[in-house]
Formats: sequence, C-alpha cells, structure tokens
Amino acid sequence: MNQGQQDSTLSSHEPSAEATTSHTTCDHGSRKKWFSRLRGDIYVNCIQPLVTSRHTPSYDAKSVSIGLIIGFIIPVGGQLLFLGFLRAFISFNYIVAAGFTLVSNPFNMIPLYYGYYCLGSYVLGRPIALNFHCFEKLMNPVLDKTFFWEALSAFAELGEELLIPWLVAAVILSVVFGTAGYVVTFRIQKKRCKKAAQRLGVQYEEYLARLKARAPQA
Repeated sequence: MNQGQQDSTLSSHEPSAEATTSHTTCDHGSRKKWFSRLRGDIYVNCIQPLVTSRHTPSYDAKSVSIGLIIGFIIPVGGQLLFLGFLRAFISFNYIVAAGFTLVSNPFNMIPLYYGYYCLGSYVLGRPIALNFHCFEKLMNPVLDKTFFWEALSAFAELGEELLIPWLVAAVILSVVFGTAGYVVTFRIQKKRCKKAAQRLGVQYEEYLARLKARAPQA
C-alpha cells in the first residue's frame, strides 16, 4: 500500500472536524435542555406551590424543612417512599417536600456522597482513605440497580468504614439545612402573608386564622 492509500485509509477512520463540532454542539444542546428542564421542574415543584400557597408560614416552612431533611438523610431513590410513609403521621405539603428532596438526586449523588464521606471522616477524626475515583467505582454498582431495595442493599454492603462517616455527615447536613430551610421559608412566607393581609384590609393574625380554618394544620 503506497503512502497516498495509507493516508486515505487513516483519514476515513478519523472523525472529521465537522463531525466533532456537530457532536460537541449536540452535547452542549442536550446539557442546555436538561438544565432548562431542571429549572422548570424546580420552579413547578418548589417555588410555585409556595408562591400560590394558601397555608400558614409555619406549615409551608415545615414542608420545606421535611423535604430537605429527607433529601439529605435518606438515600437517593427512597425519599418519596419515606415521604409517603411520613405523610400518614404528619401533615405537610407533599409536593413541596418532594421538590426539596431533589437536593440529592442521581445526577449529583456520587460527588455529594463523596462529600458526605469526607465530612464524616473529618468529624470522626478518621483519615480519608478513598479518593474520588475509587469512591466512584464503589458507587457504580449501587447506581446500576433498577429498584430502590436492590440499591439500598448494595449501598449497605459498602461497609462501615464508608457508611459510618456517610451517616454522620447525613445527620449533620439534614439538621443544618432542615433548620435553615425552615427559618428562611417561614420568613419569606410570613412577609408574603402580611402583604396579602394588607391587600384584604385585615390584621395579619386574622388572615392566619382564615388560612388555618381552610387548611387544618398538624
């Protein structure tokens, strides 16, 4: 085979600049669509229900707080199941809480949980024995499971050296963000309710009483 034929053969197997550019553009477009959809989901599930809420500030704040606590402390895949169980005993806005559980999701699960491992190890005074690459390899079998119970079983098999730091960090983050979520949401919703009371020409306390009458609180 002469030099010209070799060059022709090699070039036929190499992706063209146009193909590479097209692939890059496609990936960028896919990411843009995904983030756009995510923003829409966040607004629909987290923001809009609070903006249009007919509940008291404490009720909305409780819903956000529960969602954040469950999102940080329950492994990905089981949050909605646990919320459904909890809803049988505690009154809260399920849709709002479910939206805020998305603080942990399949897309950020590995980096988030590696952060758990590092934080928990630091709090416990343990060395960080795993780098991110090794941690990712350990987590891949968990992500490959189809059903939550299978994933939970695979997660439990990771061993106490990983799970104990994870649990310590999960408790810390759920308490911190659950508390912060309650305080911030309560203040925002209280301000919104005060404005609504002013528009109706009634006292804030009377407006709250009307909300409680329409939506019984837990």
